[in-house]
Amino acid sequence: MAAATNLITSLGGFVNRYVAALGAAVRFGAAAGWFGMKGLFNKRIYPRHELIIQMDYTGARSTPIMVLLGFLVGASLVIQTTPSLARYGPAELVAGVVGVSILRTLGPLLAAIIFAGRVGAGFTAELGTMAVSEEVLALDTMGIHPVGYLVAPRFSAAVLMLPACTVLFDMSALLGGYLVGVYQFNIPHDAYMDVTKQFVSLSNFTFGLAKSVVFAVIITLVCCFKGFYVKGSGMEVGRATMQAIVISLILLIFSDFVMSMIYNFLSKVEIVK
Repeated sequence: MAAATNLITSLGGFVNRYVAALGAAVRFGAAAGWFGMKGLFNKRIYPRHELIIQMDYTGARSTPIMVLLGFLVGASLVIQTTPSLARYGPAELVAGVVGVSILRTLGPLLAAIIFAGRVGAGFTAELGTMAVSEEVLALDTMGIHPVGYLVAPRFSAAVLMLPACTVLFDMSALLGGYLVGVYQFNIPHDAYMDVTKQFVSLSNFTFGLAKSVVFAVIITLVCCFKGFYVKGSGMEVGRATMQAIVISLILLIFSDFVMSMIYNFLSKVEIVK
């Protein structure tokens, strides 16, 4: 009886801790989103130049790696797919496979994973260092809302810049696939472009952009939340960064799965093509 009581108590404590953490994360996310939108029109929330700095950090400085990895992903996808397709049908069908998979799933997801590793980890480390050195507490003491001042510009910059990075990744991947398909596998240019037009629709592109916005929200809130509430020594900053990236990747893949199911349902009822 005592063992059963202890088990129930432990289980209840476990559930209570995680429900409380989820509630805190939801409140944190709501505050970040509210201050992020409000700060675009009210410079008293956070300095306008801070948003520009964060946009440069999250977007402009991510451009080279997005372009390089996008090109390599598109080229690798064609190299691995074309020989198999050529056994059962026209090799130019690879253009449709690459176009749809990149624009709808691989582009947004891989760009978000790169973004999480480069930008999200930086958010957690920066805010975690501030929390450990009590800079966050100092802002609160001065009457400045820490979430509005520190998190909101990062939130707004990520939501604006990750879709832009996704577009760059998509364009680079499509270009890499085109160059490999045309110049290595000798697929005619006209045939490659015609197949792309037949398979790829505007909804593939817009759905990928919608995904990237959701991914930006997930990455920013998870990484900033983990960094914002770091306690203890500087060693905890590294641990929080690791946890933030792991949680972000799990949520990214899970949300991609859910949104893909939604897209398939909308396709069946002919809302999207």
